[in-house]
Amino acid sequence: MRTSDPREAEEFLRQTYTEHTPQLFGDLDRFRFDAALTQAGAIGVERLAHSMRVRAEAEPHHCVYVVQVLGGTLEVSAGRNELRSGPGDLHLCDPYAPTLVHWDNVRLGVVRIGLREVEQVAAELAGTDEATARFSFARPLSPERARYWQSVVRHVSHDVLGNPQAAGSPLILDEAARLLATAALATFPHDSAERSRLPSPGWLAPAALRRAMAYIDANAARPLTLREMAAAARTSPRALQHAFARHCGTTPTAYLRRVRLEGAHRDLQAADPSSHATVAAVAARWGFAKPGRFASQYRTRYGVSPSHTLRS
Repeated sequence: MRTSDPREAEEFLRQTYTEHTPQLFGDLDRFRFDAALTQAGAIGVERLAHSMRVRAEAEPHHCVYVVQVLGGTLEVSAGRNELRSGPGDLHLCDPYAPTLVHWDNVRLGVVRIGLREVEQVAAELAGTDEATARFSFARPLSPERARYWQSVVRHVSHDVLGNPQAAGSPLILDEAARLLATAALATFPHDSAERSRLPSPGWLAPAALRRAMAYIDANAARPLTLREMAAAARTSPRALQHAFARHCGTTPTAYLRRVRLEGAHRDLQAADPSSHATVAAVAARWGFAKPGRFASQYRTRYGVSPSHTLRS
């Protein structure tokens, strides 16, 4: 999106992000706006450039946005929380409250994650049925955490959103959203709501474990969450993790990855060499974003490369 019309730019921002009431200051005749958005599913990586000075009141956006200022200045406030950022600064926006924004000739890099996905991962990490993390405006916990966040964003931007086969795979998009959500929870401070503790998981009957495995086996070709697996087993996420560790020496998500690897193996075996099937396409279908990593895991499990299986 590129325009010299402020009204067109504001309508684009309103449709892309959230309802807001802007005031613009500066030379309208020299106005320039550029936006480059790459979005799929619950995630997006975006760049914006706006040449004017703006004051805007924005409604809650119900997404988690992590913003890096690449040029200009940006001030945001919600309630008592305020942040002023300049070039190089990184911060997470408050997804729950109305926000007052001031910027001046900014260039921004923005990462978007669905709020539901972040809250879901927070609940799973805490072993509860409800989200336990609430964000407000915040900077990274440390420079090391900021570098970790940026490395995850580069992976998602290049290997997932920048790869048409990966971006077309619901499994890969689901894993990428969960990876970004986990990285956000690890990088930025958040308040943990006080919840009643779950009882000790204790011993889970093997029958419940078998229910979980059967459910994973039948549904591995679509996005799955730990909470969904636990519901199928009729137990809690924490108890399911305990059961897999105790009886199988693994985790539910590791078992899911193994099932998906087996599914890819079957598809490679069944592929018609004349159909122009590729290893990358099969890997993406089963949720593996990086063909190189998939090939390494495949070779470890089956003793040959996936391309050898495809050609056989």
